[in-house]
Amino acid sequence: MTSEGLKPNEITFIGVLIACTHLGLVSDGKKYFSSMSEVHGVAPRVEHYGCMVDLLGRSGHVQEARQLIRDMPFEPDAVIWRALLGACRIHKNVEVAEEAMSKLRVLDPHADGHYVLLSNIYAQANAWEGVAEMRKTLRRESIQRIPGRSSIEWQNTIHEFVSGDRSHPRTEEIYEVLEEMMNRLRQAGYIDEQSKERALTEHSEKLAIAFGLLTTPARSTLRITKNLRACEDCHSAIKFISSVYGRKLIVRDRNRFHHFDQGQCSCKDYW
Repeated sequence: MTSEGLKPNEITFIGVLIACTHLGLVSDGKKYFSSMSEVHGVAPRVEHYGCMVDLLGRSGHVQEARQLIRDMPFEPDAVIWRALLGACRIHKNVEVAEEAMSKLRVLDPHADGHYVLLSNIYAQANAWEGVAEMRKTLRRESIQRIPGRSSIEWQNTIHEFVSGDRSHPRTEEIYEVLEEMMNRLRQAGYIDEQSKERALTEHSEKLAIAFGLLTTPARSTLRITKNLRACEDCHSAIKFISSVYGRKLIVRDRNRFHHFDQGQCSCKDYW
């Protein structure tokens, strides 16, 4: 753009910073962020700070992201704190996660996703008291959780599953495949220590995949749609499934398309 004499604007830099985030290009992201005002005369807005918090946090610079929030020339909004909370999930930082959550409880108190995210962070740290407290908070404050739903098409019919679903006519067969699938994944090196609760094993996308393995030809591609963001445990499990079963899986969650193949995902674990 600059070589063609085109002047970048606010939207241009959002695109550039998001690209840096998904590639983990921390130094490039910092350079472009600084150049906004210093070179191009574009004042960073809250959206640009949000991109930088996401970039720094995802890349492991959680404390630097935290400091950037403190140094912002305006009050951070819920999106900023949510980005920091998401980084804490990736890097298992309970202390900063609790600080972010304290802000989110004021700015966006009824968003169930914040509580679920912090609950997952507690689970990663084996802090089961924290998990229990998040569940109590959801009940006490009457915050409605949006149930995760995953669907797969077979024989021109959409088959939909929720976590722990036992309503499907072929439930018994599905759970037999699910148990075999999880055993094969563990033998291949998949670790599900955080799933002291059986609920993680029975997440909706795992059930949809088990149904797909049951009903579709070997080596065929499985296509799954989910209404929420895929959790870290399921994302890890699906990478193993693509390798162990020699399958390609295309999973569309709330954030993006994930193409799983040979133990890898197209998102490179940024989603």
